Amino acid sequence: MSGGQLSVAEAAKALGVHPQRVHQRIREGSLPAQKVGHQWVVQLSDLRRIEHHAGPGRPFSAKSAWDLLAVAAGDKEASRLSPSARSRARSRLRKLLAEASSDDLDEAVALLMNALRNRAERVLFVAAPRDLPDICEDARVHLSGVSLPASNLSGGSVAEGYVARVDVDDLIEHHLLSPADHWRANVIMHVVPSWANHLALDDAARSPLALAADLAEHDGVREKNEAVRAVARLRAQLDGADHA
Repeated sequence: MSGGQLSVAEAAKALGVHPQRVHQRIREGSLPAQKVGHQWVVQLSDLRRIEHHAGPGRPFSAKSAWDLLAVAAGDKEASRLSPSARSRARSRLRKLLAEASSDDLDEAVALLMNALRNRAERVLFVAAPRDLPDICEDARVHLSGVSLPASNLSGGSVAEGYVARVDVDDLIEHHLLSPADHWRANVIMHVVPSWANHLALDDAARSPLALAADLAEHDGVREKNEAVRAVARLRAQLDGADHA
């Protein structure tokens, strides 16, 4: 294609990945795209940003990511882990927080996005604006990211939260949600793996680490800055616990 635009197939070739991975990035909102006719189109500038900020190292597995979220959520959640898993998660968490304290904003948020991307599948929907309060009050939606007061961004124009996979279809039907692209979405679901349904999603979703990871996945500079601030708060909290 021309004019600085790429098809999904061209974007996949440029990134060296399967086109399905590009479609996944579009669905989760980490790669902006626009539908032209019957196909998705990606801007070359956005693709270069993804290439440059793909994040160092391999991401944690879903299980390891949730172990980190449990430790970050506090002693109650951390106690659910075995002693060895808890110790390993604490060590990994400290290393991640140190690396994510980079002075370069883009590097810091790219590292968070990459390291914790397997914690859930980010799925975008659009709902009638008048229905957003009901979605936020639905007990199956564990509010996170921009929907939390701790984000300093909560304005009611977006509903974001963690959702157990078994509840997704019912939520879509109950609230008349429609799949949406990056620009139209006002409902962001972090769909949790089925095996994690027993976890206390409210506690994990409200932890500073989940907040940082969720905000890092937004495009706005304000969200990215708040992600880095959440990392700093969590790091200070852990350092304070060490010296207590």
